[in-house]
Amino acid sequence: MALKDIAAEAGVSISTVSRVLNTDNSSAARPELQRKIWEIAKKQGYIPNPTARRLKTNNTIETPKAHYLNCIYGCVPQETKDDPFYIQLLESIEQEAFRHNYHVSCSYSPTNSDAFFASPLLSNVPSDLLIILGRFKPELLNQLKPTYKKIVNICLNVLDVNCDQIICSGHKMLFSSVEYLHSLNHEKIAFIGSHEQRFQGYLDAIHAFNLPDNPRYIVDDIVISMEGGYLGTLKLLERAPEITAICCANDIVAIGALRACKERNIRVPDDISIIGVDDIENVQYTNPMLTTIHVPLEEMGKMAVTILLDRINGGHSSYIKVEYPFRIIKRESCRSLHP
Repeated sequence: MALKDIAAEAGVSISTVSRVLNTDNSSAARPELQRKIWEIAKKQGYIPNPTARRLKTNNTIETPKAHYLNCIYGCVPQETKDDPFYIQLLESIEQEAFRHNYHVSCSYSPTNSDAFFASPLLSNVPSDLLIILGRFKPELLNQLKPTYKKIVNICLNVLDVNCDQIICSGHKMLFSSVEYLHSLNHEKIAFIGSHEQRFQGYLDAIHAFNLPDNPRYIVDDIVISMEGGYLGTLKLLERAPEITAICCANDIVAIGALRACKERNIRVPDDISIIGVDDIENVQYTNPMLTTIHVPLEEMGKMAVTILLDRINGGHSSYIKVEYPFRIIKRESCRSLHP
């Protein structure tokens, strides 16, 4: 059960629920409201965190010994601020951590490395367990390792780094996106995203299926966001109006692409097909509903916690990679062209 569901039933904000369940601040809410929130959480199977306050049978509050793990974003804030991908990952991590009596203490983004590593945050963290969400540069890991001894990365890219990794291959997903569109008789297939492994997967598929390798069909320098998808698609439509399909780096980019097409009176999928990546909940409410690739975020978040705890318990010492499968979710934004 997500925090937003508990908040809705309790009639309070998500931030209030988070303070009650995730901190030991006795003034987070009125005692009767705290009891109400915990009753809803327990009723719905939301397992109490031992670092948070618990109600005893005599209506007093106790604060047991805390166990922590930490999370940070590896990528820039512009790529995370409007993307439910990261929210869903964090919820999965948090719930699995609760099951094992751990508290996810913080999530932040080291956007300014000098200021971040000079701050007291790293010297005062209560845990040496860390989960990094998204791709990151190897030098970040080198800076984090003096503080965090056990690190797991959840990512759509296979990185050459010395830490455990939970992946769902972005390279393979974009290859499959092109393959699917090719099966629908599309040839002039474009790409919108950034210059990383998903882009390489697109290129490899274009070559594998002998499709036009036209630089005008590629916009690989956007910020991965709705605005980036919107602006990238406008650029693409202006310089390559003949394209019949677009592979987007993720669903947020695809949502921006849908808006750009609508503004240019280009019908999706009649005039152009669009496919995304991630299968976030939002894409079931776009018009048309977005065809995308499902990434098992809940399972990946849980596995990250499991791998951390396994390392704590001496279950493994070498760095390991766990790769999850994906599948194409066929909805309304792609259609077959007549051969």
